[in-house]
Amino acid sequence: HNMASEVGEPSKWVKLISQERHVFYVDRECAMISGTIKTMLTSGFVESKDSEIQFPEIKSAVLEKVIQYMYYKVRYGRGNQSPPEFQIEPEMALYLLMAANYLDC
Repeated sequence: HNMASEVGEPSKWVKLISQERHVFYVDRECAMISGTIKTMLTSGFVESKDSEIQFPEIKSAVLEKVIQYMYYKVRYGRGNQSPPEFQIEPEMALYLLMAANYLDC
């Protein structure tokens, strides 16, 4: 039984696969924070059919941090009080910047 409903609705979850082939299941609403992922899921791309996107150029640790940021953005993006600081390890900053640039988020 797949995670999509029988009506052909897209799954609530999106599968993101890192360079090391680690699989992350991300809530679709959070994944859509990324303009790149949103485009892939809402247009005729093959990814839109199976809700699975591979990122052979993004390492697992970086992709995991990007996903944490997506959830952070959904959680705090609409509030009017200032959110807690999003912690980024200095050694990961450059990789995160490149990934965020590529993912448009």
